[in-house]
Amino acid sequence: MKAPGKIHITMWLLGLIGAALFTFLLIRQGASQVGAAFASAGWAIAAVVIYHFAVPVFLDALAWWVLFPKPDRLPLWQLLWMRWIGESVSTLVPSAAVGGDIVRARLAAIHGVRMPVAVGTVLVDLTLGVFTQAAFTLLGVALLVLATGQRSFVGPTVIGTLVGVVAVGGFYFVQRLGMFRFLAKMIAKLANSPEWESLVQSGENLDATVRTLYARRGAVIGCCVWTMLSLILNSGEIWIALHAL
Repeated sequence: MKAPGKIHITMWLLGLIGAALFTFLLIRQGASQVGAAFASAGWAIAAVVIYHFAVPVFLDALAWWVLFPKPDRLPLWQLLWMRWIGESVSTLVPSAAVGGDIVRARLAAIHGVRMPVAVGTVLVDLTLGVFTQAAFTLLGVALLVLATGQRSFVGPTVIGTLVGVVAVGGFYFVQRLGMFRFLAKMIAKLANSPEWESLVQSGENLDATVRTLYARRGAVIGCCVWTMLSLILNSGEIWIALHAL
């Protein structure tokens, strides 16, 4: 077996073992509390699930869908269930929060999307999502101050949000500068094997795709709008859950 194949299998095995162990510990320590919460909520849990799928998950899938160039765009219903599966993976396995995004990118590639586009759209979706989340947080803080008059929490919240924005902004700029080609060249150099040279070309293709996706301003704005709407309407899900409990 080639070296990249061995490393790939080893990484997946270690990741699955770690995720399984972490999930087992969560179930062992918190099963009774989860059961009590379900018993208290009753059938309202079904309403929460239906609302979550019909509103936030659908809008998140729509935000992802608009990022795809038309030649690579899958039907919205396909991206909806891919988004659903990806979110389920990230939720059920908290130790691998990014795992769901890897899964949905892989599913898109399996269904005919070019791999650079599949990975690139997920990456751009995640980056724009963090920026939108920051704007949503600041909006929430402003509304809370107007409603309650309390200001003690404003400073820490704003500082934390700005730190997050700066960090993600740095991540955005390294994407534009060719992050994946740089990482691929480093890995190929460390491996010191001709078998890894194709990785550099793959990195270049992904960098070019990411730049193209960011250049489509209409799609970027659309992604941000749908993500913001998803965050706002997600409050309905919280209201149902609190009403039930």
